[in-house]
Amino acid sequence: MKIKNHFKEMLITAILTSIIGEVYFYPFGTAFRFTAGVIAISFLMLYFKEVPETILLPFSGAVIFLFRVFLSLVVKSTSFAAAFKLHYPAFFFYLAYGIFLRLGRIKLLLESPVNFVSVMSLSDIAANFVELSIRREMSFNYFQHIFPLVVGVGLIRSIITFSLYWLMEKQRLIILKEEHEKRYAELLELLSELKAELVFLKKSTGDLEETMKEAYDIYTGLLGPLEGEKIFELQKKALDLARKVHEIKKDYLRISAGFYQLIPEEEVRGMKMSAILALLRTNTERWMKKEGKKAEFTTWLEKDFIVKNYFAFFSILSNLIYNALDAVAVEGGKVRVRVSLYGGKIIISVEDNGCGIDLEDMPYIFEPGFSTKIMEDGSFSTGLGLTHVKNLVEEMGGIVEVTSRRAEGSRFDVKIPIDERFVTLCDREG
Repeated sequence: MKIKNHFKEMLITAILTSIIGEVYFYPFGTAFRFTAGVIAISFLMLYFKEVPETILLPFSGAVIFLFRVFLSLVVKSTSFAAAFKLHYPAFFFYLAYGIFLRLGRIKLLLESPVNFVSVMSLSDIAANFVELSIRREMSFNYFQHIFPLVVGVGLIRSIITFSLYWLMEKQRLIILKEEHEKRYAELLELLSELKAELVFLKKSTGDLEETMKEAYDIYTGLLGPLEGEKIFELQKKALDLARKVHEIKKDYLRISAGFYQLIPEEEVRGMKMSAILALLRTNTERWMKKEGKKAEFTTWLEKDFIVKNYFAFFSILSNLIYNALDAVAVEGGKVRVRVSLYGGKIIISVEDNGCGIDLEDMPYIFEPGFSTKIMEDGSFSTGLGLTHVKNLVEEMGGIVEVTSRRAEGSRFDVKIPIDERFVTLCDREG
């Protein structure tokens, strides 16, 4: 982990802990003190889950030490040597606390309150004794005197930390539930609109069948000898055919307009490629968990850029990723997505170590309806995913290249010209 990637979170934790840490009391009449900052740093450690304890807590401890020395110098007019001697043991408390929490794997115990409180309390207690040892305040008689209070404070701070985290999670779940209910209502509204459009599609399908029948009748009529009455009848049928085709065209234009109204417009500014990959990674990991896939899925982005028609890019990537995941084994599979800029083109590569594609199938994989995937009910897949990918890529003036070896895997390379209609390079942003 690169520290600079999480420096903001580390700085927020250190500053908040330093300030809240000024709520304290001296329990034993010495320089040792109990502070509310331990509760703050414990909670923030859980909130910023991606930052390791062994980095976050020592960093915060160093900032807390400097903050306390600064206050002693400015507010209490203490000498630097005295301030340093007074406060440097606090750094070792946070260093030890971070190590003990890491050894206890505290972030994995959030689903088990008793284990969580136990490990956090023991870490708090042990770190306090580390600080007391550095302050040279440890003796057998003294230990007997302070032990109950150190244990009590450690337990109380741990319970408060867990309670705060639990309240935060409960609030987050409430917000998620409200958001899901809102999305569900919007989805129902959207589906009701789509249902109305499907009625017109069904009508158009019937019109198409009648049109094809009339076209065939005209064709068979033209095969035989043509006479005056028959020519008139064929002309009438041809005119009726043109009218029906015109009606079908109007229906499809109306349906297309309806779909365009239902589908949200892409934002003018667009979406960063890194955000698209992050969304895909989240969706893919959720799908793999549901399907029991334990494949290794990784994404790599050479340089970020803004995608204006992000629906198209999302569709291209998701189709290629799910095809790759279908091709790999349940365990031991690997799917890698790489996005780079080279030679005036966006290069999207999706590679897997799956079953590969048969040589005789390669010329047909982009044909509509072609598929070797068998569904759970025994039927074949629709085989439209790769066709859709090819159409979207070609609309942007790009190409799709495929390399594959049977039983070794496949690689799809999408090459799309860098065009201002579709993408904006980040270094060109205003």
